[in-house]
Amino acid sequence: MLDHPINQAAGLLDLAVSHYPKLVAMVSHGDEQVELPLLLQLCTALVGFGTPVTVLDGTVLETPENPGLAQLLDYSMASSGATDAPSWAILPARLGLQTLASGRTTGLHSLADTGNLFSQDSVVLVYSTAQTLAQLLRGSSVRPVLAVSDAKTSLLTSYLALKRLLLKGTLEPTIVNVVDNVQAPPLHEPNRMPNSLANCAKFFLNYQVNALNVSVTNTDERPSASVGRLALSLLENALPLESSWSSAHRPYAPLARHLQHTGAH
Repeated sequence: MLDHPINQAAGLLDLAVSHYPKLVAMVSHGDEQVELPLLLQLCTALVGFGTPVTVLDGTVLETPENPGLAQLLDYSMASSGATDAPSWAILPARLGLQTLASGRTTGLHSLADTGNLFSQDSVVLVYSTAQTLAQLLRGSSVRPVLAVSDAKTSLLTSYLALKRLLLKGTLEPTIVNVVDNVQAPPLHEPNRMPNSLANCAKFFLNYQVNALNVSVTNTDERPSASVGRLALSLLENALPLESSWSSAHRPYAPLARHLQHTGAH
């Protein structure tokens, strides 16, 4: 382990670290038909801004054959060095996120201390359950994306996710009403959010739902303008991931730098 250096240059070293990876988040509440296309297009939009993206997928468990965040946390994933591979990747992260949420890590006190694991000026997108995000990001400025469709099961699970974020994490999500790109409404057109979610949130949580209408195109196409605006709004409220001196080691360079659209979830 490396300790903070005690010398006259220590203060200058701290000032020199002016850029940190930025963390944003998206809730997994079981509506994958809506969530996954939006997740892919958000990543594409962020890469289009010139920022490398790493998705920490809290729905997939790390294994020795398919390593991820857990292996990064215990330094057992080797760095592959510089590469000209694509600028976004996805990592299994269920165990690693649970470990960080529980506070059982050695040298890393929270998710906000994991800046050394990722390259500077990159974006880390955590995709996990509301319960995990509430533990990891409690009281932060991050506004996790909560995607909603008009499916009955989506309305129920999105309400439960909203309740956990508000009450357990004091997190205000960015609620997104995902619509078909062919009939995409204006970004803030009223009454597009299913009434049952808005009514339940108002009655039981005393919370006013202000949803964004976001149109999702085919995953092989360029993200819509509304997805681009959503990506920018997430960056405005992103959490800087600082570098802990007690955990400093080689910057993260994933073993595989390209996302396979099939079998990733």
